[in-house]
Amino acid sequence: MRRTKEEAARTREAIVEAALACFDRYGIATSTLEQIACAAGVSKGAVYHHFSGKRAILRAIRERVSLPLLDAADVTLLRSGGEPALDRVEGFLLGILQSLEKDARKRQALAVMQLRCEYVGDMAAELEAVVRNVGRLARAFEGAYREARTAGELAHGIEPRIAALETVMFMSGMLRLWIVHGGGSPVRRNARAAIRAHVHLRRSGPRRASARRAGFDTKRV
Repeated sequence: MRRTKEEAARTREAIVEAALACFDRYGIATSTLEQIACAAGVSKGAVYHHFSGKRAILRAIRERVSLPLLDAADVTLLRSGGEPALDRVEGFLLGILQSLEKDARKRQALAVMQLRCEYVGDMAAELEAVVRNVGRLARAFEGAYREARTAGELAHGIEPRIAALETVMFMSGMLRLWIVHGGGSPVRRNARAAIRAHVHLRRSGPRRASARRAGFDTKRV
């Protein structure tokens, strides 16, 4: 029985890996279960044994990799105390970038979701989930920005709610461009500097001055 369960788990894993490769190559809409079965080295019946269809396979992919903006991303860092709020915002954004740099599977999955997915038909529900998670991220950023304002760290005239929406937009655009551009491109080389500049422009006068004394240069992006 143990061996049977292990074999089933290996088959399921092979199907998920094959589906990710097919989705990346052909797109989600045009990939077929026959293609996925062939790439996994199993029968179409085996695919149906483990998954009801492409949407179920897609859900399995996203359960294995945390995709910012697309899934229930962990926003604990934005809400926990200890470090100043704006430092936590910067750390959160830098952490997402670092996870993409280290995890090839996550890069491929994000590329599929960002560039190979049409949110129509059965996939419409997935888009609704994306919208809900964007709202969740925006609320977490807003909480951090409100904390920064209370602590006197947020630059004068910046409204936390708008700043949060802007950061979500910045994050979304940055990740999409990071995926589109290959390694060694100006986008990838300067992504960290862009993140630091984004947060730096929200800091109050004293923090911005201390950053300049520390050698931070917002023009180097």
